[in-house]
Amino acid sequence: MRQTELGNTAPSRLCPGPGHAPRARRHCVGKHCVDVRDGLLVLWWAPGSRLTLADVLAAYEGIRSLSDGYVLPLVVHLQGLGGIAPAARMAILEGSLTSRIAFVGTGPVDQVIAAFLAYARSETHYFESASDAEAWARRISPATGMSP
Repeated sequence: MRQTELGNTAPSRLCPGPGHAPRARRHCVGKHCVDVRDGLLVLWWAPGSRLTLADVLAAYEGIRSLSDGYVLPLVVHLQGLGGIAPAARMAILEGSLTSRIAFVGTGPVDQVIAAFLAYARSETHYFESASDAEAWARRISPATGMSP
């Protein structure tokens, strides 16, 4: 898969997630693509990516842009990630841009990466099913009383 330089808009292409056809409201830059659908943010990382602080900050910019000032739930597709740099992990753990984060993976490596991020400020949970992750992310959080 061809990558673009960080900070440049990605050329017209499918986003990195398998089977993902983006909606009209999307933000694709470098190693990620974020879209919003009916109050739910969905983030895909390019397979094989090793996330850096710059990658996470670029994704956060997309989340801020698409959420229109609201704190929305987020589904993150981890499939095929190569790793996360320590500074990137800290940015994820300290961020508070979303009400809850559902991680979607397909195996033990993805589950380890999700566990590595489980102490984020937002409520988190790991799923192997994207539909289960989306359903969980959309339900009302007992901690915040918020729903999308």
